[in-house]
Amino acid sequence: MSRNPARDETAIAGVGHAGCYRDAGVSMGVLALRACKLAVEDAGLTLQDVDGFCTTSGGGARGMSTTTGWSDIDSRYMIEALGLPGVRFYHDRPLGGVPGVGSAALATLAVASGQCDVALACRINYRPKKTGYGHSTQLRSGGVDAFFDPYGYGVFHQKFSAWFQRYRYQYGVTREQLATYVLQSRENYLRGDVPGVAPKVPMTMDDYMNARWVSEPLSILDCDYPCDGAAAVVVTTAERARDLKQKPVYVSAVGAGTGPRPDFVYWHDYTEMAAHYAAKDIWDRAGLTPKDMDLAQIYDGFSPFIFYWLDALGFSTPKDVGEFVGGGALKPNGVLPTNLNGGQLNEGRLHCLGHTIEAVKQLRGQSNERQLEKANAAVVAGGGLAVAVVMVLHT
Repeated sequence: MSRNPARDETAIAGVGHAGCYRDAGVSMGVLALRACKLAVEDAGLTLQDVDGFCTTSGGGARGMSTTTGWSDIDSRYMIEALGLPGVRFYHDRPLGGVPGVGSAALATLAVASGQCDVALACRINYRPKKTGYGHSTQLRSGGVDAFFDPYGYGVFHQKFSAWFQRYRYQYGVTREQLATYVLQSRENYLRGDVPGVAPKVPMTMDDYMNARWVSEPLSILDCDYPCDGAAAVVVTTAERARDLKQKPVYVSAVGAGTGPRPDFVYWHDYTEMAAHYAAKDIWDRAGLTPKDMDLAQIYDGFSPFIFYWLDALGFSTPKDVGEFVGGGALKPNGVLPTNLNGGQLNEGRLHCLGHTIEAVKQLRGQSNERQLEKANAAVVAGGGLAVAVVMVLHT
């Protein structure tokens, strides 16, 4: 059995979601403060109890100029803005290279190792209002990007389109199969109560099949929504969590990993992602199996990531994953209800921290209209291409 001394030593005790918006009308510092205070209040703690803070610097778009407090945050800014009395642990880089859930995973490891007792993990995303989201509107490229950008291979969806084209050729997955997941994600989102950025209208198969290409074979409806948003979670020891306000959600295992050449372009095999390394022995270390999972919250920065993660986590094989998804396995009444908050395809881009919050709420029985009848264990999987992190949760 793989070594995991941190199993069930920590718990997510509080969650806070400030919502996702096309334009929040306030700075990202203000939105982050709202999310953190909501999470601490949800846990039944005070800011004076917090002695650890994890986030990820960078507002969410490549090449974007950021201003701390306005379009970006970091730990030092948040420690002062929240009025924390001082911390014993803080970090501005996420576990596994995945903002959002990677910060929550790092907070878990910090608490489990005794670096701190109560850690806040927060993620913001900022959507530029006057310029393009990313690098495409700039006329200059530096470093290695100078060799890619002139050929239309600069931003993430352009790079991943090559990966997915290879995956489709290798395993024969179809757009109709993927559409089953995308349409269901919209239905899940429509039952939610957190402000999100997708239209509050159902999506049809014709809508999906006729959507404009962004970088074929990815259409606009295969890409997550840029947004102004913020979310936060509180992680503490399992012992302390049992005496707090909410039902504890224990962390059984955390996993991160990448391949031998961790590069978005020069990756060794486009039919697998870093997900396969992060999930390699996750079930052995968690003491659980894929069949124990009542739901999954899987990163969907691009919808085809679902195929890769289902394979990596052992829910399906590449040969069968198209039929698995296309047959409705990910619906609320399917064998693996997935992304019950609508995912980033609808709620907005918070790099899987919104996914984490939905998993926690489901395990507490607090997801209102989306609530599953049985929700005792969940897996949260974040990242794509060469970055990945996994958390296994249970009550």
